[in-house]
Amino acid sequence: MLYSPVDGRVQQLAFHTISGIVSTAQTMMVIVPDESPQEIEVKINNKDMGFIHEGQAVIIKIDSFPYIRYGYLTGKVKSVSYDSIEDKDKGFVFPAIIKLDNNKIKVGGDLVALKAGMTVNVEIKTGRRRVIDYIISPLKTKVDESFWEK
Repeated sequence: MLYSPVDGRVQQLAFHTISGIVSTAQTMMVIVPDESPQEIEVKINNKDMGFIHEGQAVIIKIDSFPYIRYGYLTGKVKSVSYDSIEDKDKGFVFPAIIKLDNNKIKVGGDLVALKAGMTVNVEIKTGRRRVIDYIISPLKTKVDESFWEK
């Protein structure tokens, strides 16, 4: 018989059979505490890493609830890893933890709590630019690159 030191929900259960065999140091399940502050684990692209720091404001758009209709949640960057990891789709990325200001979103008059495993898109504002800068930037890049010799 196993007992958890905290009340919570079982996630990522490794065994679904009676009398399953467990090897040494094998994770059997993950328990998500009921009263733990909700956090989101994200991967920051290598090209954006120089502009991200702890305490930055974050907008969280939940894939299950389109933000145009249901809005979004807010949070802050809690921590950013100093080491990158390789993601098979995105190349090298930096893991980061986002602390939610609130873990519930209003859906049809009710507040619905996020569940572990839900996918999200996180936007971190890294600076400000004028609209004209967005228009001129591709032109400036092409002009600068046209003077390079190979």
